[in-house]
Amino acid sequence: MNHLEGSKTVAKIGVAVAVGATHSHEIDTIGHSHASIDVAFSAFTAAVANYAPVLKLQQSNTSGSGQADIAGLSVTAGAGFAVGGLGGSARFNVDLRGKGRYITVVASPGSVSSVCSIARLSKSQDMPTTAATAGVNNFVSG
Repeated sequence: MNHLEGSKTVAKIGVAVAVGATHSHEIDTIGHSHASIDVAFSAFTAAVANYAPVLKLQQSNTSGSGQADIAGLSVTAGAGFAVGGLGGSARFNVDLRGKGRYITVVASPGSVSSVCSIARLSKSQDMPTTAATAGVNNFVSG
């Protein structure tokens, strides 16, 4: 069995975020010991010095409060683009052992854009067997 077949997806898709505003996505990681989190920014209308002046993960054992930055899990001023029309993306691979139950993605784009964050939680205690437990609309294996 491929361990990704036994993973759960948690997503926050296509949220428009203004310059200086923040995309925040709290992920409940209970029952999983690894996460791969992708954060994607839609194409910008103008050149930007960096696609994400703020892009980091935080942790807490309480939902909605007490978040603290996770050392080593931040991108400092993601590489920018000299022309408009491009977006950006980053991936965080996280060993959840020893981390707080709730991991929060914090992202502020360098220009107005839509921000998506998608977490794939794996190395699960209980293997998802339905679309609902896998966190998706459709569940197909073959």
